[in-house]
Amino acid sequence: MSHQTPSNARYDRRNGMVVVEFSNRSVFMVPARSLLGLAGASENEIAEVELMGEAGLRWKCLDVDHQIGLLMDGEFGTRALTPEFAQSPGERLGEMEEPPSALWLGPVIEFLSDNLPGSRKSGWDHDFITAYQIGCEALAALGQADETAYGAVVRDTPEIPTILPRWDDLAVAVVFLAAQNGLITFLSDGDAARSQLFRVGNENPHRRNRGMWPARSNPEFTSVLRSLGLLDGNEWTVASETILWRDSPVEWRIDFKNDPRFINAVDDACEHLPDNIRIEIERIAEITDDSIAAHSVGGLDPDEDGSKSVMRMPPKTPEPVKDTIRWMRRHDFDELFYKF
Repeated sequence: MSHQTPSNARYDRRNGMVVVEFSNRSVFMVPARSLLGLAGASENEIAEVELMGEAGLRWKCLDVDHQIGLLMDGEFGTRALTPEFAQSPGERLGEMEEPPSALWLGPVIEFLSDNLPGSRKSGWDHDFITAYQIGCEALAALGQADETAYGAVVRDTPEIPTILPRWDDLAVAVVFLAAQNGLITFLSDGDAARSQLFRVGNENPHRRNRGMWPARSNPEFTSVLRSLGLLDGNEWTVASETILWRDSPVEWRIDFKNDPRFINAVDDACEHLPDNIRIEIERIAEITDDSIAAHSVGGLDPDEDGSKSVMRMPPKTPEPVKDTIRWMRRHDFDELFYKF
């Protein structure tokens, strides 16, 4: 063992930590819901943790095992206590598409806090720019701030939520923010060739691979990309692909409609779509006769005596009205996954 002999294991409900106590009175704590197999468990189920020999933790009710030494090394992947632990930590992490939250949670919060307009002291203003709006929402979803009409303000007592926002949503949020602030630059093939002639001291190149164009990023953001599992060295990882699809840099000219990987990803997403999102998608996608009628007659502005009788725009025929509704609802689709 690379640690002292454990004497007790328990779950601290107050701070959401699994606590391991050792015979020399030292203590190790780890966020319970960062461990694979525990994210969706109930508080009572997590509290049923017990020691398994001198090296492991066991949740019998969940059929989940973790090795204490690996947890102390920052490896939160669920594994049975078998010889496969003989793999190197790099090999184990390489098998995971989504890194443990303990690796990226701190860097993401720090990056968002430092790169939104404003500061922790004064609060953040989103300036009605999408990347900033999403960044403010992400800080609120991470329990660090409260949303306002114009941005977000720091909470007096920030607290990480029991159930974290989706890793991929947060990854998209930081990529949007970095691109907005010029901390990442997406390059076309021609730009990539020319960039070999000009070495920029404070930027790291991300080589083209997996069918994606290269990019350059500020070292500060490069470290965040690595913590999120989007970079392996200076190459994009498998996990980065769907994140970058959602950003869809114009420089890369991604042709979604002819890419079988994207089509398969869409089919898989539709098959596993949560019911609340499915209902909202159906609502946005369906253009009813009532919607057409409401947009066809135009709006009414108050006249001088306060009654609504002044026509704001002339009536339209159904097809132009449908085109207008489709254009408006595309933005609703863009915002949909940040509402949930």
